[in-house]
Amino acid sequence: MTSYVPEASRHRVIEAFGNRCSYCLAAQQYVLSKLEIEHIIPVALGGSNDEWNLCLACRLCNLYKSDQIEVADPITKVTVALFNPRAQAWSDHFKWSQDGQLL
Repeated sequence: MTSYVPEASRHRVIEAFGNRCSYCLAAQQYVLSKLEIEHIIPVALGGSNDEWNLCLACRLCNLYKSDQIEVADPITKVTVALFNPRAQAWSDHFKWSQDGQLL
């Protein structure tokens, strides 16, 4: 499957996520590079280009997530699914510190 995403879909994804990274919530105006269309389930793992599988990500978050959909919790060693910005609420999983320096 190709990872080509039509321009109309790109615009709808940008709009759906308010031109912010789905993972760290960084706004495009504060990110040095253009926010990227990210496959929540990577094409390499059977994900599609359907909009329900796409979100917006800054370069750092996109590189960090890479092609992963689950990881081992560093404390419990239990394998857990990664955050899905289309199916889960950000505030249920993350919180910024008062000074905005830690997520």
